[in-house]
Amino acid sequence: MSAPVRLVAFAAVLGLASGGAALAGAAIDPTGGEAEEGAHGAHGGGGGTVVSGLAVSDDGYAFEADRGFFTAGETAPFTFRITGDRGRVVRDEYELEHEEELHLIVVRRDTAVFEHVHPRKGTDGTWSVDLNLREPGVYRAYADFKVGGEKRTLATDLFVPGEFRPNRLAEPKATDQALDAAGNPAGGLDVTLEAPGVRAGRETPLTLAATRNGQPFEALEPYLGAKGHLVALREGDLAYLHVHPTEAGSEHAHEDGSTSTETHGNEIRFAATFPTAGRYRLFLQFKTGGEIRTVAYTLEVPR
Repeated sequence: MSAPVRLVAFAAVLGLASGGAALAGAAIDPTGGEAEEGAHGAHGGGGGTVVSGLAVSDDGYAFEADRGFFTAGETAPFTFRITGDRGRVVRDEYELEHEEELHLIVVRRDTAVFEHVHPRKGTDGTWSVDLNLREPGVYRAYADFKVGGEKRTLATDLFVPGEFRPNRLAEPKATDQALDAAGNPAGGLDVTLEAPGVRAGRETPLTLAATRNGQPFEALEPYLGAKGHLVALREGDLAYLHVHPTEAGSEHAHEDGSTSTETHGNEIRFAATFPTAGRYRLFLQFKTGGEIRTVAYTLEVPR
Protein backbone atom coordinates (compact mmCIF):
# COMPACT_ATOMS: atom_id res chain seq x y z
CA MET A 1 0.00 0.00 0.00
CA SER A 2 1.29 3.48 -0.74
CA ALA A 3 2.55 5.77 2.00
CA PRO A 4 -0.03 7.69 4.06
CA VAL A 5 -1.50 10.71 2.41
CA ARG A 6 -2.82 13.78 4.12
CA LEU A 7 -6.60 14.08 4.44
CA VAL A 8 -6.59 17.61 3.07
CA ALA A 9 -5.16 16.46 -0.24
CA PHE A 10 -7.36 13.39 -0.23
CA ALA A 11 -10.49 15.41 0.43
CA ALA A 12 -9.71 17.82 -2.38
CA VAL A 13 -9.19 15.02 -4.88
CA LEU A 14 -12.17 13.11 -3.55
CA GLY A 15 -14.39 16.17 -3.82
CA LEU A 16 -13.59 16.43 -7.52
CA ALA A 17 -13.97 12.70 -8.08
CA SER A 18 -17.17 12.25 -6.13
CA GLY A 19 -18.73 15.34 -7.67
CA GLY A 20 -18.03 14.00 -11.14
CA ALA A 21 -19.25 10.57 -10.16
CA ALA A 22 -22.50 11.95 -8.82
CA LEU A 23 -23.14 13.85 -12.03
CA ALA A 24 -22.24 10.86 -14.15
CA GLY A 25 -24.33 8.51 -12.04
CA ALA A 26 -27.44 10.56 -12.75
CA ALA A 27 -26.86 10.73 -16.49
CA ILE A 28 -25.15 7.53 -17.64
CA ASP A 29 -26.32 3.95 -17.45
CA PRO A 30 -23.43 1.53 -18.22
CA THR A 31 -25.93 -1.26 -18.87
CA GLY A 32 -26.86 0.42 -22.13
CA GLY A 33 -30.40 1.20 -21.05
CA GLU A 34 -31.94 4.58 -20.40
CA ALA A 35 -30.19 6.90 -17.99
CA GLU A 36 -31.21 6.30 -14.42
CA GLU A 37 -33.22 9.04 -12.83
CA GLY A 38 -31.81 11.43 -10.25
CA ALA A 39 -32.17 10.98 -6.53
CA HIS A 40 -35.88 11.79 -6.38
CA GLY A 41 -36.78 9.71 -9.44
CA ALA A 42 -35.70 6.70 -7.48
CA HIS A 43 -38.04 7.17 -4.56
CA GLY A 44 -41.08 5.29 -5.59
CA GLY A 45 -43.56 6.08 -8.29
CA GLY A 46 -42.87 6.42 -11.96
CA GLY A 47 -40.45 3.62 -12.75
CA GLY A 48 -37.10 5.15 -11.74
CA THR A 49 -34.34 2.89 -10.49
CA VAL A 50 -34.07 2.65 -6.72
CA VAL A 51 -30.99 4.77 -6.05
CA SER A 52 -30.57 7.84 -3.88
CA GLY A 53 -28.17 9.42 -1.41
CA LEU A 54 -26.31 11.39 -4.08
CA ALA A 55 -27.44 14.84 -2.93
CA VAL A 56 -27.78 16.92 0.22
CA SER A 57 -31.10 18.32 -1.08
CA ASP A 58 -33.75 16.93 -3.39
CA ASP A 59 -37.38 17.56 -4.33
CA GLY A 60 -37.68 20.42 -1.87
CA TYR A 61 -36.12 18.55 1.07
CA ALA A 62 -32.66 19.27 2.49
CA PHE A 63 -30.29 17.68 5.03
CA GLU A 64 -28.96 20.55 7.17
CA ALA A 65 -26.11 19.46 9.47
CA ASP A 66 -24.71 21.70 12.21
CA ARG A 67 -21.15 20.41 11.79
CA GLY A 68 -19.04 18.63 9.20
CA PHE A 69 -15.75 18.01 11.07
CA PHE A 70 -14.95 15.51 13.82
CA THR A 71 -11.84 14.42 15.74
CA ALA A 72 -10.81 10.81 15.25
CA GLY A 73 -11.78 8.61 18.20
CA GLU A 74 -13.58 11.39 20.07
CA THR A 75 -17.29 11.08 20.84
CA ALA A 76 -19.08 14.26 19.83
CA PRO A 77 -22.70 15.33 19.21
CA PHE A 78 -24.04 15.45 15.69
CA THR A 79 -27.18 17.52 15.21
CA PHE A 80 -29.13 18.14 12.04
CA ARG A 81 -32.54 18.93 10.60
CA ILE A 82 -34.54 17.89 7.56
CA THR A 83 -36.19 20.89 5.97
CA GLY A 84 -39.01 20.99 3.45
CA ASP A 85 -40.83 23.69 1.54
CA ARG A 86 -39.35 27.17 2.02
CA GLY A 87 -36.88 25.86 4.58
CA ARG A 88 -39.53 24.74 7.06
CA VAL A 89 -38.20 22.12 9.49
CA VAL A 90 -39.93 18.75 9.16
CA ARG A 91 -41.26 17.79 12.61
CA ASP A 92 -44.26 15.50 12.73
CA GLU A 93 -44.60 14.30 9.13
CA TYR A 94 -42.21 11.36 9.42
CA GLU A 95 -43.68 7.90 8.88
CA LEU A 96 -42.35 4.84 10.67
CA GLU A 97 -40.00 2.71 8.56
CA HIS A 98 -38.50 -0.37 10.19
CA GLU A 99 -39.76 0.85 13.59
CA GLU A 100 -37.97 4.22 13.36
CA GLU A 101 -38.82 7.66 11.95
CA LEU A 102 -35.28 8.17 10.66
CA HIS A 103 -32.22 5.98 10.17
CA LEU A 104 -28.77 7.56 10.08
CA ILE A 105 -26.14 5.56 8.18
CA VAL A 106 -22.52 6.74 8.35
CA VAL A 107 -19.98 5.07 6.04
CA ARG A 108 -16.36 5.99 5.37
CA ARG A 109 -15.96 6.54 1.66
CA ASP A 110 -13.75 3.46 1.25
CA THR A 111 -16.60 1.51 3.01
CA ALA A 112 -14.17 0.22 5.67
CA VAL A 113 -16.21 1.82 8.49
CA PHE A 114 -19.99 1.44 8.83
CA GLU A 115 -22.33 2.85 11.48
CA HIS A 116 -26.13 2.62 11.69
CA VAL A 117 -27.63 4.73 14.47
CA HIS A 118 -31.00 6.18 15.43
CA PRO A 119 -30.88 9.85 16.47
CA ARG A 120 -33.31 11.40 18.93
CA LYS A 121 -35.76 13.99 17.60
CA GLY A 122 -36.39 17.16 19.60
CA THR A 123 -39.70 18.97 19.72
CA ASP A 124 -38.34 21.53 17.25
CA GLY A 125 -37.52 18.82 14.71
CA THR A 126 -33.77 18.79 15.40
CA TRP A 127 -32.18 15.33 15.38
CA SER A 128 -29.21 14.58 17.65
CA VAL A 129 -26.89 11.62 18.22
CA ASP A 130 -23.41 11.07 19.60
CA LEU A 131 -20.94 9.91 16.95
CA ASN A 132 -17.48 8.42 17.42
CA LEU A 133 -15.70 8.27 14.07
CA ARG A 134 -12.70 6.21 15.10
CA GLU A 135 -10.43 6.72 12.10
CA PRO A 136 -9.46 9.65 9.84
CA GLY A 137 -11.13 9.92 6.46
CA VAL A 138 -14.14 11.31 4.63
CA TYR A 139 -17.47 9.80 5.65
CA ARG A 140 -20.86 9.84 3.93
CA ALA A 141 -23.82 10.40 6.29
CA TYR A 142 -27.22 9.27 4.98
CA ALA A 143 -30.54 10.37 6.47
CA ASP A 144 -33.04 7.67 5.46
CA PHE A 145 -36.69 8.55 6.14
CA LYS A 146 -40.21 8.47 4.75
CA VAL A 147 -42.51 11.48 4.30
CA GLY A 148 -45.71 11.70 2.30
CA GLY A 149 -45.63 8.00 1.48
CA GLU A 150 -42.22 8.24 -0.23
CA LYS A 151 -38.90 6.89 0.99
CA ARG A 152 -36.16 9.49 0.78
CA THR A 153 -32.44 9.48 1.40
CA LEU A 154 -30.39 12.66 1.63
CA ALA A 155 -26.67 12.65 2.34
CA THR A 156 -23.77 14.88 3.31
CA ASP A 157 -20.03 14.40 3.86
CA LEU A 158 -18.32 14.43 7.26
CA PHE A 159 -14.57 14.98 7.63
CA VAL A 160 -12.14 13.49 10.16
CA PRO A 161 -8.69 15.06 9.70
CA GLY A 162 -5.55 12.98 10.04
CA GLU A 163 -3.33 10.59 8.13
CA PHE A 164 -5.60 8.42 6.04
CA ARG A 165 -4.88 4.97 4.63
CA PRO A 166 -7.75 3.96 2.34
CA ASN A 167 -8.64 0.28 2.20
CA ARG A 168 -9.23 -1.48 -1.08
CA LEU A 169 -12.73 -2.80 -1.58
CA ALA A 170 -12.83 -6.43 -0.50
CA GLU A 171 -13.08 -9.00 -3.28
CA PRO A 172 -16.47 -10.71 -3.66
CA LYS A 173 -16.99 -13.88 -1.65
CA ALA A 174 -20.16 -15.67 -0.68
CA THR A 175 -19.51 -16.21 3.03
CA ASP A 176 -18.13 -13.86 5.67
CA GLN A 177 -17.93 -13.58 9.44
CA ALA A 178 -20.43 -11.66 11.52
CA LEU A 179 -18.82 -8.99 13.71
CA ASP A 180 -19.94 -7.47 17.01
CA ALA A 181 -20.17 -3.76 17.81
CA ALA A 182 -16.43 -3.63 18.55
CA GLY A 183 -15.55 -5.20 15.19
CA ASN A 184 -14.62 -8.58 16.64
CA PRO A 185 -15.88 -11.98 15.37
CA ALA A 186 -19.32 -12.62 16.89
CA GLY A 187 -19.30 -16.08 18.39
CA GLY A 188 -18.24 -17.97 15.27
CA LEU A 189 -21.24 -16.84 13.22
CA ASP A 190 -20.87 -16.98 9.44
CA VAL A 191 -23.40 -15.66 6.93
CA THR A 192 -23.65 -16.77 3.30
CA LEU A 193 -25.12 -14.56 0.58
CA GLU A 194 -27.08 -16.03 -2.34
CA ALA A 195 -28.04 -13.71 -5.22
CA PRO A 196 -29.17 -16.02 -8.04
CA GLY A 197 -29.43 -14.45 -11.47
CA VAL A 198 -28.28 -11.02 -10.33
CA ARG A 199 -28.13 -8.57 -13.23
CA ALA A 200 -28.20 -4.80 -13.51
CA GLY A 201 -31.62 -3.21 -13.85
CA ARG A 202 -33.83 -6.01 -12.59
CA GLU A 203 -35.02 -7.01 -9.14
CA THR A 204 -32.88 -9.69 -7.53
CA PRO A 205 -33.81 -11.92 -4.58
CA LEU A 206 -31.12 -11.95 -1.90
CA THR A 207 -30.98 -14.73 0.68
CA LEU A 208 -28.59 -14.58 3.63
CA ALA A 209 -28.16 -17.73 5.71
CA ALA A 210 -26.54 -17.76 9.16
CA THR A 211 -24.48 -20.74 10.33
CA ARG A 212 -22.33 -21.60 13.33
CA ASN A 213 -19.71 -24.33 13.01
CA GLY A 214 -21.24 -25.27 9.68
CA GLN A 215 -24.73 -25.81 11.11
CA PRO A 216 -27.79 -23.60 10.49
CA PHE A 217 -28.10 -20.96 13.21
CA GLU A 218 -31.78 -20.19 13.77
CA ALA A 219 -31.67 -18.08 16.96
CA LEU A 220 -32.24 -14.85 15.04
CA GLU A 221 -34.12 -12.18 16.97
CA PRO A 222 -36.35 -9.46 15.50
CA TYR A 223 -34.42 -6.34 14.50
CA LEU A 224 -36.17 -3.21 13.22
CA GLY A 225 -39.34 -5.17 12.63
CA ALA A 226 -37.73 -7.95 10.60
CA LYS A 227 -35.01 -10.61 10.81
CA GLY A 228 -32.45 -8.12 9.58
CA HIS A 229 -31.67 -4.82 7.89
CA LEU A 230 -29.64 -4.48 4.68
CA VAL A 231 -27.91 -1.42 3.20
CA ALA A 232 -26.41 -1.50 -0.33
CA LEU A 233 -24.00 1.13 -1.68
CA ARG A 234 -22.62 1.42 -5.21
CA GLU A 235 -18.84 1.57 -5.56
CA GLY A 236 -17.57 4.95 -6.72
CA ASP A 237 -20.37 7.40 -5.93
CA LEU A 238 -21.78 5.47 -2.92
CA ALA A 239 -25.31 5.69 -4.30
CA TYR A 240 -27.71 4.31 -1.69
CA LEU A 241 -30.15 1.56 -2.64
CA HIS A 242 -33.45 0.97 -0.87
CA VAL A 243 -33.54 -2.74 -0.10
CA HIS A 244 -36.73 -4.27 1.26
CA PRO A 245 -37.45 -7.56 3.07
CA THR A 246 -39.42 -10.00 0.93
CA GLU A 247 -42.82 -11.29 1.89
CA ALA A 248 -43.29 -14.82 3.13
CA GLY A 249 -44.29 -17.18 0.34
CA SER A 250 -42.12 -15.68 -2.41
CA GLU A 251 -39.74 -18.03 -4.21
CA HIS A 252 -36.09 -17.69 -3.24
CA ALA A 253 -32.80 -19.59 -3.25
CA HIS A 254 -31.40 -21.53 -0.31
CA GLU A 255 -27.75 -21.93 0.68
CA ASP A 256 -27.67 -25.41 -0.89
CA GLY A 257 -28.71 -23.98 -4.28
CA SER A 258 -32.32 -25.19 -4.18
CA THR A 259 -35.30 -22.85 -4.50
CA SER A 260 -38.62 -22.84 -2.68
CA THR A 261 -41.19 -20.56 -1.07
CA GLU A 262 -40.33 -21.88 2.40
CA THR A 263 -38.20 -19.72 4.66
CA HIS A 264 -35.66 -21.61 6.76
CA GLY A 265 -35.18 -20.36 10.30
CA ASN A 266 -31.60 -19.24 9.66
CA GLU A 267 -32.44 -17.23 6.55
CA ILE A 268 -32.98 -13.50 6.03
CA ARG A 269 -34.44 -12.51 2.65
CA PHE A 270 -34.51 -9.26 0.72
CA ALA A 271 -35.08 -7.96 -2.80
CA ALA A 272 -32.97 -5.28 -4.48
CA THR A 273 -32.62 -3.68 -7.90
CA PHE A 274 -29.01 -2.81 -8.77
CA PRO A 275 -29.34 0.02 -11.30
CA THR A 276 -26.00 -0.39 -13.10
CA ALA A 277 -23.33 -3.02 -13.60
CA GLY A 278 -20.40 -2.87 -11.21
CA ARG A 279 -19.53 -3.64 -7.61
CA TYR A 280 -21.72 -2.91 -4.61
CA ARG A 281 -20.96 -3.07 -0.90
CA LEU A 282 -23.70 -4.71 1.17
CA PHE A 283 -24.03 -4.36 4.95
CA LEU A 284 -26.30 -6.80 6.76
CA GLN A 285 -27.24 -6.24 10.39
CA PHE A 286 -29.17 -8.72 12.53
CA LYS A 287 -29.63 -9.47 16.20
CA THR A 288 -28.64 -12.51 18.30
CA GLY A 289 -28.41 -12.70 22.08
CA GLY A 290 -29.67 -9.12 22.32
CA GLU A 291 -26.65 -7.81 20.36
CA ILE A 292 -26.43 -6.38 16.84
CA ARG A 293 -24.17 -8.27 14.42
CA THR A 294 -22.84 -6.86 11.15
CA VAL A 295 -21.65 -8.64 8.01
CA ALA A 296 -20.27 -6.89 4.90
CA TYR A 297 -20.09 -8.23 1.34
CA THR A 298 -18.86 -7.10 -2.04
CA LEU A 299 -21.29 -8.11 -4.78
CA GLU A 300 -20.31 -8.03 -8.47
CA VAL A 301 -23.34 -7.17 -10.62
CA PRO A 302 -23.04 -7.97 -14.36
CA ARG A 303 -24.81 -6.20 -17.21
